[in-house]
Amino acid sequence: MCPQDSNSECFPIDPNARTTHKERKSMRQSTIRATAVAVLTLLAAVPGAFAVGTPAGTVISNQATVRYTDSNGNPLTALSNIVTTTVSQVATVSVTPNGAQNAVPGTILFYAHTVQNLGNGNDTIDMTAVSAGGFATALFLDNNGNGVFDAGDTAMTDTDGDTIPDTGSLAANGSVKILARITIPVGTAPQVDVMTVTGTSSFNVGVSSSATDTTTVLAPNVTAVKSVLPAGNQPPGTTLTYSVVVTNAGSANAAGVALTDPIPGNTTFVPGSITLDGVSKTDIADADQGDFNATTPGAVTVNIGAMAPAATHTITFKVTIN
Repeated sequence: MCPQDSNSECFPIDPNARTTHKERKSMRQSTIRATAVAVLTLLAAVPGAFAVGTPAGTVISNQATVRYTDSNGNPLTALSNIVTTTVSQVATVSVTPNGAQNAVPGTILFYAHTVQNLGNGNDTIDMTAVSAGGFATALFLDNNGNGVFDAGDTAMTDTDGDTIPDTGSLAANGSVKILARITIPVGTAPQVDVMTVTGTSSFNVGVSSSATDTTTVLAPNVTAVKSVLPAGNQPPGTTLTYSVVVTNAGSANAAGVALTDPIPGNTTFVPGSITLDGVSKTDIADADQGDFNATTPGAVTVNIGAMAPAATHTITFKVTIN
């Protein structure tokens, strides 16, 4: 038996028991801990169970009860005052995922994103899309959620009057699918552009989230470097040999590459002196790629054709100083 004035836990004494009081207490504590872990594991397995926390505006109240007896052993109770706490709103925004694509000049790309209100109350998410390269951007609602721009998709508008396109009001844990558009102008040089798509809470403008869309622009970039031998000052009658190195320094094929080089004043073209990569070309307009004074009067013309990235061709011709 337990002493009547004892405030500690006690258990009936079993002379045949194989466990001590201390061991039984330890077993009970282990069981409680295991049960708590199991409950927490089960709750964690519920998708989105704690995604937004307690909804904003929820009132949490608490009241204590005191139980006692009077001198005659009559049970009595006393209640404390009720204390309350109202859950305040917090903002959390998510914009995902990051994207990456290749493009050639003159194309339009779309990047799909999901915008989520992970706060605990209604919020309107303002949206912006900014290209580091200064390319034109626009934002659309992906109304059918397929990640592809089609006829049912509409431009995002300003629904709350702050002049910024937004998602419209989203409930706690609500989400919307959007498409960010970027236009690569014709003539854009090879480069890597990063477009930043940002969602900002209207409830708390200090809270935002961004996704980045990386566009690698694949474009040809043909350069020409010219030199002359002999170099320096030369007297009349000297034959000058011009060399032009044409290179595609870009990241895409260049088509229809052609060089035109006018003969300088006070010189005379040396007939039969045109070469392309060391191979002689005739001066007349025929199928051998080169000519003089035929395609363009007074100029050497060499039709190189297609050039892959990193391809290089060397053109030479000669003139005599008059």
